[in-house]
Amino acid sequence: MNQKVLFIAYQFPPMGGPGVQRSTRFVQYLNKFGYDPIVLTIHSEDIKRNGNTIDESLLNFIPKDTEIYRTPSAIPFKTIQVLSKLKLFRLFWLLFYPLFWERSAIWPYKTFKTASELVKKNNIKLVYTSSGPFSSLILGRLLKKKLGVKWVADMRDPYTDAYSWSFPTKWHWLISRWKEKRALSASDVLIVNTDEVKKLYVKRKIKPESEIVVITNGY
Repeated sequence: MNQKVLFIAYQFPPMGGPGVQRSTRFVQYLNKFGYDPIVLTIHSEDIKRNGNTIDESLLNFIPKDTEIYRTPSAIPFKTIQVLSKLKLFRLFWLLFYPLFWERSAIWPYKTFKTASELVKKNNIKLVYTSSGPFSSLILGRLLKKKLGVKWVADMRDPYTDAYSWSFPTKWHWLISRWKEKRALSASDVLIVNTDEVKKLYVKRKIKPESEIVVITNGY
């Protein structure tokens, strides 16, 4: 009998683009390795509202019997719209970055109740999170701390070490650096997609080498 795993992927079909490919294939094949994923993601309407591409064809790779639960993205669309019109969004982002570090930053707290109910209802012992967005790490850490489940964190890309990520100031980068290490260190197993990222995290003493697994992206 397969073990049930709560599969937390903020980016998931019908969202299109590169960010969903890894999660899509994991869900497609996990049952062949003894795991039945119960997916927790966001509403399709919020995917469209956030301006993400839609690719309905990706849903064809998801096994028909997969349970998928969708919650609001918790992105404050109206607030962002008003602040942008008033040309105050960058100031707001600068001042409240520790709390509003990603558009999805509130999602882990808004979704914790739903995630907890799924864990208890299905007697789940293992939680998996896919990042980015990196706020998903907070949800994984909360579930491990509050419910005592095992947590596997899959990092599709580095966070504070990524050249493509922008921070308001060096101080904000340091805050994020601390939050990143605090979250990743709490995971039971950390998955990365390259050997170089594994070496980087070992060097930064985020996790021992024995607790970091490399699963490369497929083509």
